[in-house]
Amino acid sequence: MTHEILFAFFNAAAFGMAIFLVAAGLTLIFGLLRLLNMAQGGFFMIGAYVAYSVMGRDVSSLGMFLFAVLVGGVVVALLGLVTDRLVLRRLRHVDPHYVLIATFALMMVCTGVTKLIWGVDFFSVNPPPGLDQPMNPFGLFFSAYQLFVIGIGVLLYLLLEVAIHRLWFGKLMQALAADPWMSGVLGINVSFGIALSVMASFLLAGLAGGLLLPNQSLSTGLGDSYLMYAFFAVIIGGLGNIRGAFIGSLVLGLVHSLNTVLLPSVPGLAIYVVLAIFLLFKPTGLFPAVGTQTEGAHESHGGGTLHRPVLSRGVWQALGTAGVLVLATLPLWISAGPLYVVGTVLIQVVFALSWNMLFGYTGLVSFGHAGFFAIGAYLTALALRHVAGVPFLGVIAASAVFGALAAWGIGALALRRMSGVFLAVLTVALAEALRLIISFSSFLGREDGITDIPRPALNLGLVRFDLGSSEAYYWFLLASCVLITGGMWWLLHSRFGRTLQTIRQDQERAAFMGTPVAGYRLAAFVISGAVAAVAGSLYAPWARIVTIEEVHWLASAQPMLNTLLGGVSSFWGPVVGAGLFAAITYATRTLVGLTELIVGSGLLIIILLAPNGAVGLWRGLEARLFGGRTPPTPRTDAEAPPARVPAASELETGGAR
Repeated sequence: MTHEILFAFFNAAAFGMAIFLVAAGLTLIFGLLRLLNMAQGGFFMIGAYVAYSVMGRDVSSLGMFLFAVLVGGVVVALLGLVTDRLVLRRLRHVDPHYVLIATFALMMVCTGVTKLIWGVDFFSVNPPPGLDQPMNPFGLFFSAYQLFVIGIGVLLYLLLEVAIHRLWFGKLMQALAADPWMSGVLGINVSFGIALSVMASFLLAGLAGGLLLPNQSLSTGLGDSYLMYAFFAVIIGGLGNIRGAFIGSLVLGLVHSLNTVLLPSVPGLAIYVVLAIFLLFKPTGLFPAVGTQTEGAHESHGGGTLHRPVLSRGVWQALGTAGVLVLATLPLWISAGPLYVVGTVLIQVVFALSWNMLFGYTGLVSFGHAGFFAIGAYLTALALRHVAGVPFLGVIAASAVFGALAAWGIGALALRRMSGVFLAVLTVALAEALRLIISFSSFLGREDGITDIPRPALNLGLVRFDLGSSEAYYWFLLASCVLITGGMWWLLHSRFGRTLQTIRQDQERAAFMGTPVAGYRLAAFVISGAVAAVAGSLYAPWARIVTIEEVHWLASAQPMLNTLLGGVSSFWGPVVGAGLFAAITYATRTLVGLTELIVGSGLLIIILLAPNGAVGLWRGLEARLFGGRTPPTPRTDAEAPPARVPAASELETGGAR
């Protein structure tokens, strides 16, 4: 029993220190710039590939291994300097939601570049000589390489702790993080200090990639799992706190080890449960960093004021009607492949509209929206596979109800306590927990998913429509998409939608005017979850297969990409974005790595130069050609009006207004 406990603690320490090696750079850059860099996993992966290129599969010596690790770290640090000049410095005063999406786009660029240079094959690296043999202290067999990882993790923590809290360099970085303007007044070179700190953060990511190479196979998905766990460690420990990241990593390691022993049937699930508990009851973490904003202090402003087109509504209605008629004729003159792509785009339009209801209209971000999509998809797949003659419209309605109930359960617990980054991380954690449950459930098909999903028949009283053919189901998809889009348009242009926009623009003022902010936000969350589940329900018979890839946190990025590409400043932005994204993906489908590179670069350009997206660009052109005002651009913190100085009478009365 004693041996089992020691072995469990050893595994916990090894897993925890592997997480900390990645989390250290992530928390360092947040502590200085208040940027949660989702691209950290991509640069971690690049560091691993560079180190692999230097050392090869079989490392000749420990010295060669450390040299390759150092080369990977230096290359990534230099890439970090370039990234800071081109991207990060432009994001320092942008809404945090845009920062998350922009750095996610940067991660896509890293993935695309990696595929273009190194391909998509899997590689493995053996531990260097001296670390490839087991050790046998106290009668237990321990991995020498894992002991090495534990030692490196502890050493890195001690170095960072001393450097940040004891040395002049750390004091300088703390001053820059607390007040860059005052630091510049005192003669500190702010730009140089920030650039040096960013390079240090990226150096840590590159070093971690090389050091953890023997820990698992090298592939283009290497950074995803480590990035997720690193985010969790940073959240649990406290944003921007090195000590918190160290303890948070150890907590995750211990939870993972206990999960393996006590619940081996679903390994990894306990991590998401623990994270959800922390986010719900202590979102600021164990050791909140000095200067970290409290929850709710910085709310999203969505995408700027939703604006009206310059051309008349009748013109756009005519163009929209013509577009729907053209789409309705597609099965008559295009082949099955392109038709499947168009049908999938229609489903993605519904999915993106559900996400934009949260982000563009309410100012909330869900990074786990694929969880609601998967609820509808799996429920529909099970019903059509196992219940003969089940009414399809009833299945769609049941999917909407289950999606709404799931969203209500999450929203009722979370929305009163958190928003912003914390809500985004909570939703992705819950979606990943759902993915794990599905992957170990034989009833839900495990990794293989549910296949051979039959297409249903639609019974409308005396009339029966067989949707078995691709053409028939496509027409049903088109009609459903038009109806749902029309319903969403009516809802978001009603008093309910206008109230959501008011809450997004100024939550405190809306509450002061008597608007039940919490109730409206919960209602938007519930409706959004229901519509996303309906999109999943429509998808299952169309694709005829549902797998856990539909629940993956990267799948949750699809509605974000569509919305940002089209423009959150317009209701029709997700519609346009879904079409553009599908066209780009289809055109580059045979070019390995180029899809991620093009889409990621395009998203970065949009966020940095045209945050209103394709619709915003068109509206600006429309305004110049036909007259009218240019659409507004989302306001950043740097552009916000200065705080009003309270009058003496207000100070005497406690600042009441």
